[in-house]
Amino acid sequence: MKKTALIVMLLMFSVFGAEAQILWKISGNGLERPSYLLGTHHVAPVTVLDSLSGFGDILAGVDKVYGELVMSESNTPAAQQLMAMAAMAPADSTLSKVFSPAQMDSLTGMLQSYMGPQVTADAFEPFKPAMVSTVISMAQAQQIFPGFDPSRQLDTEIQSRAKALGKEIGGLETVEQQCAVLFGGSVAGQASDLLDAVRDEEYAIEMARKLATAYIEGDLKRILAIIEDPRMVSSDATDRLINRRNADWVRVLAALLPTASVLIAVGAGHLPGDKGLITLLRREGYTVEKV
Repeated sequence: MKKTALIVMLLMFSVFGAEAQILWKISGNGLERPSYLLGTHHVAPVTVLDSLSGFGDILAGVDKVYGELVMSESNTPAAQQLMAMAAMAPADSTLSKVFSPAQMDSLTGMLQSYMGPQVTADAFEPFKPAMVSTVISMAQAQQIFPGFDPSRQLDTEIQSRAKALGKEIGGLETVEQQCAVLFGGSVAGQASDLLDAVRDEEYAIEMARKLATAYIEGDLKRILAIIEDPRMVSSDATDRLINRRNADWVRVLAALLPTASVLIAVGAGHLPGDKGLITLLRREGYTVEKV
């Protein structure tokens, strides 16, 4: 199964253990002061920050906080309109044109199991399948994280706390760039991924639970194993959603880190692996070690 939306959940109640690996210190390579790299889960409750030892002091001590986006900018009417337009399918590739009536019925059944009997696949007719996949993944994640409050999303909360402390906020990519990532790729490929999710819903939920547990326990190796599982994610999707973005972000960070102490907070799936941010920063000459 090629469940690209599983990455998006990371693009995801208890206390982090002593061996948690989601918070890393960046030093060396001529830096006068260290910076920090924090892996987030986009639908985890903000209480995880209170469980993360040293986070408050680190946030107070840095000059800047960078996320995937400047979250306040992504919530503007202009940004919301841009996202909506990016999620729209071409006229010849709307939902009922890429799915058979039977497939539309199956999709309706899945949507109703999460969102109630009033919701049907027809309501998503103008949108690309990737948009529907994202909606379903968010609904599944809210079952896994019942404490999740959409008004206090983790990445937004970090930036809000930083702004209250007078920190400069920055983004590693623009809203336009993220829209291209989330809703790019062929509509046919998106449709195939969505059908896989419908056919194997129970497996997808179980893997999402395992991903959430790995995040709670700070286990980047397990996170990497899940997001690289070919049954869950296609190699093309991994390259588009994670690897290429990591390479772009490191170029931004190479220019940024010598100028200030920065807390970089991005989805935890971007940290591990040979093409993850930890390895790429080390290749740039930095020392990257667990906090």
